[in-house]
Amino acid sequence: MKKKSKSSSVFGYLALTSGSIWFGAYVSRLLTTYQMFKETEYTLKDYISNANLSAIFQTTFPLVNLTFYSYIVMTISFTLFLILSRLKLKENGWLLIVALIIYLTLPLESLLLMTDYKLIVLFLNEQFGSEQILKLVVERLSKLSSFPIILILSYFTIPYFLVFKPFTLKIKDEN
Repeated sequence: MKKKSKSSSVFGYLALTSGSIWFGAYVSRLLTTYQMFKETEYTLKDYISNANLSAIFQTTFPLVNLTFYSYIVMTISFTLFLILSRLKLKENGWLLIVALIIYLTLPLESLLLMTDYKLIVLFLNEQFGSEQILKLVVERLSKLSSFPIILILSYFTIPYFLVFKPFTLKIKDEN
């Protein structure tokens, strides 16, 4: 295997770290958000009122920020890692599969990130009790309803590929 440059190692570390942070915050955010609504429809559960809705949104604000920024950092640093590491995707099938998972989910996740950006703007304006936030949360859940679950399941496979590195071609040295 070729010796990696320090810059590619740094970007690989950044991609792995920000990806882990993003994934944990994403799962936490989904679990928190889905618990607010009834099972079959997007109406709030009975115990949630306008009085405590503001507190719930203030609690989820760090998760929204964390998922938004860590996803962007993960995508950029993974792209720079691919460019700087000079690993050939043809010879490293595991890296090809990881890249496909990240880049094929990117367009759909970017649609959700646009909604997250609107949420962040409202949060920064300290409008936690706003009906607009509730509309954006429902929009985010209903826009790509089952996509977050598919995303979580596909990202669960990435550690396997990073640890075991299947589908790696063994190239003989021609020296």
